[in-house]
Amino acid sequence: MRTRDLILDVALVLLNERGESVVTSVDLAHEMNISPGNLYYHFKGKEQVVEELYAQFHARVLVALQQITAQARGNPKETLAGLTVVSDILQQFRFISQDLRGIHKRYVSLRDAIAKLLSLLYQTLSSLVKLIMDKAQVADSSSASEMLADNLLYTLISYGSYDDLITTKKTQTSIEEHLYLHFLPFLED
Repeated sequence: MRTRDLILDVALVLLNERGESVVTSVDLAHEMNISPGNLYYHFKGKEQVVEELYAQFHARVLVALQQITAQARGNPKETLAGLTVVSDILQQFRFISQDLRGIHKRYVSLRDAIAKLLSLLYQTLSSLVKLIMDKAQVADSSSASEMLADNLLYTLISYGSYDDLITTKKTQTSIEEHLYLHFLPFLED
C-alpha cells in the first residue's frame, strides 16, 4: 500500500474517532509513527488530507445516488435498501457527516461541494419519495414528498450525532429502523 493511501486510511480512522476539529497534522504523523516532514511530503497539511477524504466521500455518495436513481421504481423496500447504502457511507465518513456545519465553516474550499451534494441528495430523496407516493396514489404528493425528503435528509445526516448524544437510552435504534419508519405507510404487510 502506498504511503499516501495509508495516511488517508489512518486519518479517516483518527478523524472518525476524535473528530476533525481536534486532530492535528502532528497527531496524524504520531499515529502513523512517521515524522511530520514525511506527512508533509505527501500532504501540505491536515486541510489537504480532509479535502482528499471529502472527495472520496463525495464520490461514493454520488455513485450510491446514481445507483438508487437508476433502480428507482417507486418500491419503498428497494428505496430503503439504497438509502441504507448512503447511510453506510455517511457512517464510514462520520467525521464529515456528523460535523457538516463545522467542516463547511472551517474549509472554504469545500463549501460549494458540500452545498451541491446536499442539494443533490435532497433532490434525489424528493424524486424517490414522489415516485413512491405516486405509485401509492397519494393525493397532492408534491408538498408531502418534499416534507418527507426533508425528514429523510435530517435522519440521514443527524442520526449519528443524535445517537451519540443520547446515552440514556438502553437500546439504540439503527438508522435502518429510523428510515423504515418514514416509509411505513407505503409498505405492504
